[in-house]
Amino acid sequence: MSAVSPLVRGIFRKATDFRRPSPRATAIAAGSAALFAALVVGLRSGGDRPGEFVVRRGNLEPSVPLVGTLSAARSDSYGAAVPGVELKILWLVDEGRLVAAGDRLIQFDPAPFQKDLEVARARSRELANEKEQARLALDALRLKSKVEVSQARTSASTSERDLSALVNTGAPLSARESEHEIGERKRLLDEAEEKLRGLAPFVEKGYISQEEFRAARSRRDQAAADLELAQARHAALVQQTTPDLIRRKLDEATQEKAGLAILERRSNVSVAQAEAAVALAGIRLDESNRQVAEGEKRIGWCTVTARAPGLAVHSELFDRAGERRKIRVGDSVWGGTTVVTLPDLSRMTINGRVPEPELHHLAPGQPVKVSLDAFPERSLTGVLRFIGSVGASEKNEARSFPVTISLDQTDPGFRPGMVARCSIRGRPISGALFIPVDAVRTDERGTFARVTSRFGPTRARRILLGRSTSQFVEVVSGLAEGERVRLGESDSADGP
Repeated sequence: MSAVSPLVRGIFRKATDFRRPSPRATAIAAGSAALFAALVVGLRSGGDRPGEFVVRRGNLEPSVPLVGTLSAARSDSYGAAVPGVELKILWLVDEGRLVAAGDRLIQFDPAPFQKDLEVARARSRELANEKEQARLALDALRLKSKVEVSQARTSASTSERDLSALVNTGAPLSARESEHEIGERKRLLDEAEEKLRGLAPFVEKGYISQEEFRAARSRRDQAAADLELAQARHAALVQQTTPDLIRRKLDEATQEKAGLAILERRSNVSVAQAEAAVALAGIRLDESNRQVAEGEKRIGWCTVTARAPGLAVHSELFDRAGERRKIRVGDSVWGGTTVVTLPDLSRMTINGRVPEPELHHLAPGQPVKVSLDAFPERSLTGVLRFIGSVGASEKNEARSFPVTISLDQTDPGFRPGMVARCSIRGRPISGALFIPVDAVRTDERGTFARVTSRFGPTRARRILLGRSTSQFVEVVSGLAEGERVRLGESDSADGP
């Protein structure tokens, strides 16, 4: 620039010297102007020079870098499933082994549960016998009650029939028989009186003896006495004997019916009590069986198998010396403690964090290029699946947000915790006027850029920025396409 400027200025002075407008001067001036225009066009059409950048317009494709760690999309934990009990490890799967679903992972000592299980089984057998005895007693009681109630019901029915027979048949028949006897006695009395009256004239004439007459009179008196006795018996039968007998039969029927009701209620209560005893025995047996099942379940839990395939990873614990180490055979762990973790290597993800300024470029579903430090020669791909909604900052660093990337490829050699270097392809910015990030300056008044000139000093110009990538930033206003900006300067603006 410094070498060209004197020549250009000299040509410019000659081209603009109109004090002696001669034909020669005019020709020289025309040639100088053409040379000046050629120099200016050549200078303006030049590419980026060291320390400068030509403001361009085009499409920006932001690429957000990310360094994360490899992890399994799904990981199952296995350990002691019995809460509140300390269990000793008798056998443990080798760490780093690929296991299949159903493979044994851990064997705990089942001794703490064996004695309880034996006691529960013995108690269950005893309660099963008690329930059977109670059931047999219930069956016998039901049979006995059925017989007693049937007999009482038969007796009550018999009393009802006897009473009905007495009222409807026996009593009327006895009364009719008594009335018939009275009629018969009246007939005999009438015959005796008539015979006696017929003998009276013959006695006076002496045709019949006094003894024969007295015998006829005695027969009349006997017939009258028999009639009176029959009438007295009939009155007693109708007024006292038959009503008393009916009342006794009615009382018997009532007592039989009441006894039947009492017996039925007593039988129902006895059967209900026996049924309750059977139900209670059943409840106690069910509880005992539940304890047996619980004991068997606890012993079953002592053998831990894999629910799904994965890579065996041993957990860590603190030993008595306070040192952190891997769990091994012979250690005792409490219920709920994780002993082995099985990450599923068939689906891997990458977890990392993205700085807040880069977040606007990202959206779920964007493609990702991945490279693992453990396999630098392999080019992998993935998809951005999740962007966290809560940011965080640590140790006074810029705020960042968690992201999750699903890896398209898998390999038995991949291991959780491997370092993954990713490049997330962000949403493109179309038709943007852009400059490098290094060309942007800031001071207390805002942002600016250093605009260079071939024929003058570098000037600071205020600019308004838009979206950005890791290398370039969009210029909304303040610069025009084709202008040059200075890179790498950090001095403050002295312009507007």
